[in-house]
Amino acid sequence: MRLHNKIAIVTAASSGIGLGCAHRLASEGAKVLNADLRKPSDETDQRFRDLPGEWKWIEADLGDREVPTRVVGRALGLWGGVDVLVNNAAYINDQSGALLETDLEQWDRQFAITVTGTFLMTQLCVPEMIKRGGGSIVNISSIGGVNPFGEGTAYCTAKAAVLQFTRSVAIDYGLKGIRCNVVCPGAIDTPTFGSIKNVPYELADREARTALGRIGQPEEIGAAVAFLASEDASYITGATLVVDGGWIASHWNPRLGPRKFAG
Repeated sequence: MRLHNKIAIVTAASSGIGLGCAHRLASEGAKVLNADLRKPSDETDQRFRDLPGEWKWIEADLGDREVPTRVVGRALGLWGGVDVLVNNAAYINDQSGALLETDLEQWDRQFAITVTGTFLMTQLCVPEMIKRGGGSIVNISSIGGVNPFGEGTAYCTAKAAVLQFTRSVAIDYGLKGIRCNVVCPGAIDTPTFGSIKNVPYELADREARTALGRIGQPEEIGAAVAFLASEDASYITGATLVVDGGWIASHWNPRLGPRKFAG
């Protein structure tokens, strides 16, 4: 087990990509604190009961600037430190909208959770990691942060900010034993993707825009995150790992035309 007894915080891990990450970390022996506004379901809790790691939940709205302090304090109270931080929380209730359709409230909420929440969680965890001789931070961005799609002004801009933030942290704290990397998922089968799955031509469109011809699973993002969190990635920092089934590589499909929306 690559992460035996490592202490991890994963934000927004009650479902979707965050859950896929938390489950993989716990399956590799990590003690995982899920910081999410929503309580995980009993079915979700059941998935963790037979794993070698541990799983705890704390209610957390990462758009509230006071919450990160409480989250990190909970991890310290439970287990005495932090070794791994996965910043997954983002505002995805309404990620669509071109410039003129994006109001200031949407913009502020997007940045409060996706960017400021990531900043505060990282700022609080880095000193704790330094005390333990190092650690690993994995931020979750999006292919929309690499190649913006249409009608996603706030979402794509915030996700791009996460990319640069990752590189800055990697540069500043590498000599302290802290690695900081970013994963950029493509179209992943999460609850927010459900509406697309229910429309056959929409699903077929997303599948056709990938080189692998299918939608990804949260567990596949979890596998990438666990790798970056582990010592198998000991010489990797400041890196961007795109996990998109070849979406960016096949960004223009002659059968479909230029893509507009990444999902």
